[in-house]
Amino acid sequence: MEDAIPEGPFTRILVATRGRPWSERALAFAVRMAKAYQIEIVIVAVLTPTYVPEKRAAWGIAAATAVGDDVRRTARHVLEEAAAFAKASGVKYLCEMREGRPAEEIIKAAEQHRCDLILIGSRGLSGVRRVTLGETGNEVVLKAPMPVIIVK
Repeated sequence: MEDAIPEGPFTRILVATRGRPWSERALAFAVRMAKAYQIEIVIVAVLTPTYVPEKRAAWGIAAATAVGDDVRRTARHVLEEAAAFAKASGVKYLCEMREGRPAEEIIKAAEQHRCDLILIGSRGLSGVRRVTLGETGNEVVLKAPMPVIIVK
């Protein structure tokens, strides 16, 4: 368990964004941390395939083979805005667009970029709504090998 906590200060943090208000709060927090501690941030947007009817699939639906161009354009725009914010704040940053299951891709990106902290926004749902709607943050917290901060 002690191996999960890095020695010394953090060197690189990953922040996941979708352009939603809760993601923007996480990005703002990441930029504040980056400025205060002179660390690099990795900004990740994950494209999630939609599901389409498929007769041969186990539950009658399957993931689409590709993410739509409109979704890709939106994610690119979100990353461009995040990059502009990071650049205007004077922090070192890297932006990346990934495709797949959000929690898995966030964790993979953090490992590949050797991030020692993940920041992720929370919609602030509680009780039954959180359980029934699911939350990427919950899965990241449970599966990530590095510390995770959920930003409200």
